[in-house]
Amino acid sequence: MLALAGAVEYVAPPFPGDTVTLFGVALAHGSGYALWLVYGAVTLGSIGGSLVAYSFGAWLGHHEERWPGFLRRDPTRRRIHTLVERFGRHGGAYLAVNRFLPAFRAVFFVAAGMAELPLWKVVVFGGLSAAAWNAGILVVGSVVGASFETLERVYDQYTWWAFAALGIVVLLAVLRWLWQTRRARTQ
Repeated sequence: MLALAGAVEYVAPPFPGDTVTLFGVALAHGSGYALWLVYGAVTLGSIGGSLVAYSFGAWLGHHEERWPGFLRRDPTRRRIHTLVERFGRHGGAYLAVNRFLPAFRAVFFVAAGMAELPLWKVVVFGGLSAAAWNAGILVVGSVVGASFETLERVYDQYTWWAFAALGIVVLLAVLRWLWQTRRARTQ
């Protein structure tokens, strides 16, 4: 499941793969799963998803006539070709930092595919970036998983106080409404 979450965020970028992974690592840690297996699954999922985006980019690069109209307009088309040219020269470096720029992860691999970056560069540099990022998530998730009971107590207390505050606000609003209604009748 975590491998799938790691892959889907490259195919459907709004998908919160990092959040799912963080929660999954916390649960895995608390349940006694081997974290190296979780780490491996998430990293392989990330690489798999990046290869889907790369393949889509390669397809786009060979089918420019099928691009949507707004991408075929001259200024946009020139920018895309400039981006693809830069990826042809510096693609490995761009892929090495892709995971640290969450909103643009998939776009990096689409551009790499359009630039026909060699597959080995995509796997190596994209894999290194995913491995580094996922290691950070693993550390944070492990800390959360190790202190899950403490977080649960804090959450329970927060929930109690939040409902108490909400109850007081509702009570004050009702009392104010009753006071204003009574005052309006006496005038």
